[in-house]
Amino acid sequence: MKKQLISIFLLIIYCLILIKIMVFKDMPTIRIGHLMLNFSGTSAGQGPNLVPFKTILPYLLGHKGLIIAGVNLVGNIALLVPIGFLIPFIKHHFQWKNLLLIAITSGLTIEMIQVILGVGIFDIDDIILNALGVMIGYWSFLIFAKWLRSKNYKAIITVITMIIVVVITTLYAIYPKDHQTLNPRNSISNIYPDDKSAMNDPCNGTGGIGQIIKISKNSISIRRNDGVVQTIKFTNQTTIKNSMGTALISDLKIGNRVSLVIDETETASFVLVCNSR
Repeated sequence: MKKQLISIFLLIIYCLILIKIMVFKDMPTIRIGHLMLNFSGTSAGQGPNLVPFKTILPYLLGHKGLIIAGVNLVGNIALLVPIGFLIPFIKHHFQWKNLLLIAITSGLTIEMIQVILGVGIFDIDDIILNALGVMIGYWSFLIFAKWLRSKNYKAIITVITMIIVVVITTLYAIYPKDHQTLNPRNSISNIYPDDKSAMNDPCNGTGGIGQIIKISKNSISIRRNDGVVQTIKFTNQTTIKNSMGTALISDLKIGNRVSLVIDETETASFVLVCNSR
């Protein structure tokens, strides 16, 4: 009974964390190299997706870049894994069919809350990924339970160690190293002590994540440093800044190098125009 109460408490706490992250997108900007991803957008202008795999397939085919695909696909799966792992502690001898129903309900609940609160769109692919995450958590529980019964502690310690290493490595790679990433004068003089133009460079002399190759009315296309061409959408809330201050989309030029803060729909909330080097 005590174990059940602890499991219920942990499940409730984790569900609140999920709502904070997945519904309200309350999480810091993720920085991967020079690419900055912000998930606080509301997917404005996007309609609901009722077609299975419509958004998953482009990610799998690499149309939106491996980094963005990984963050969206793996993130939607991994965040629901603890749910599937904790539920068997609350009720033993769960049949996989019942767990699958809970898995689908979990994803559906997250999507409906977003729609009701107006903080996101309904996407059936998110439900599929979330449900897969719950089931992976459940299958993981079954494997761990089997190892415990057979006293295979070596396998348990090995897997736990691997998980800890992966989590720490991932957090180190993507979590913002500081909160002054966008400050053009943040220690840049130590990087380019003899380059006066870098001192006023919003991109800190890095050259940004790519170069603009096309400009449309409400979007730009950039060729990223990894060679991938990516189209970035703009809204009325998109902020553009250069070394002179706030700028307009009309101030952007083909050939400009930029750094971006974008959401999962590849809509920019912040654009920094780098100084030419």
